[in-house]
Amino acid sequence: MKTLDRYLLRRMVGTLLRALLALMAIYVLIDLLTHRDIDIAKYDVPGSIVVRYYLAFIPQILYRVAPFAVLVSGLLVLGDTAQNNETTAVLAGGISLRRFVFVPVLVCLFFAVGLFAFNETIGAKAAREAAQLDESYFSRNKDAERAGISWANLSEKWTCHVDKFNRIALTGEGILIHSTSGAEAEQIEARRMYWDETAGQWILEDGRWYVFSADATAVRGSRIRQQPAPFTEAPDMLFALEQPVETKTSEELKIEILSAEKRAAPAGKLWVDYHAKFSQPALSFVMIWLAIPFAMRVRRGGLGISFGISIIIAIVYLIVFSVTMSLGQYDRLSPPIAAWLANALFFVAGAYLFWRTPT
Repeated sequence: MKTLDRYLLRRMVGTLLRALLALMAIYVLIDLLTHRDIDIAKYDVPGSIVVRYYLAFIPQILYRVAPFAVLVSGLLVLGDTAQNNETTAVLAGGISLRRFVFVPVLVCLFFAVGLFAFNETIGAKAAREAAQLDESYFSRNKDAERAGISWANLSEKWTCHVDKFNRIALTGEGILIHSTSGAEAEQIEARRMYWDETAGQWILEDGRWYVFSADATAVRGSRIRQQPAPFTEAPDMLFALEQPVETKTSEELKIEILSAEKRAAPAGKLWVDYHAKFSQPALSFVMIWLAIPFAMRVRRGGLGISFGISIIIAIVYLIVFSVTMSLGQYDRLSPPIAAWLANALFFVAGAYLFWRTPT
């Protein structure tokens, strides 16, 4: 590694770390003042819980601000070299612009890969803890509400409807379960159902099990006092798709989506989120290609110009990304295209501007 490479490496890494810390602090402050302070006062959340929540929330914040930290740091570092005529001296010495920016680009590539790995391990685990703290302390627990629920295409082709279901106790009232597979139709009516953790199965209580012939002319029935339900899906599987995608790794999300599709549950929107788990970290690599040409062109203004350009690019990207993701979730675009289109457009724009950058 040459002296120039070491110089740019130190500056790029140091500036990127400072940009990350600054943007994360701004994010926490805004979230606390505009979103959490009301809940903290309303539910009397202890200060220690607030600290625990934000510590667990840090990986998600990092994941969200990382691309824009790359953009800001790229504009600051490379813009400073251009403003101080360091770039001019390097180019005059016979070093091409591509060679000059090799180390900053390499730093951003490794950063994007590391960001994905971090989110797949520590990030998912921390997101689960943050979600648990949010549900337990910052809001009225929705899981305690006894709303109705339905599960279709369970094992052995059963469908289950529950009039009132308690997600905390995992108990339900007003149970109707039916299946039309085979030559006969079956229907189960029960007063109550609960999840037996020890046995690992749903238990029905106080009901009847009816079997109808194909022509509905004959009916057989048996009394249910207490017996296992005819389907085998555990609560974790039944409620998996309701959990935030941030709490799952890409592999966990894929397994849950495939399991849901076997039960004919709608999972198209989640395929978009699955592909976004790869496209979002990659944005950190895309942003450096936008930072380079802008930094070479804007030689004056320093920090103010860098943040101004960063904000404009960030707003445009968020608009494009939101539109493409919405189109994907409404089946107007395929999930991979919906998740990657914004990245592709910005990378092409950055590559074109880089190619047109005067040297």
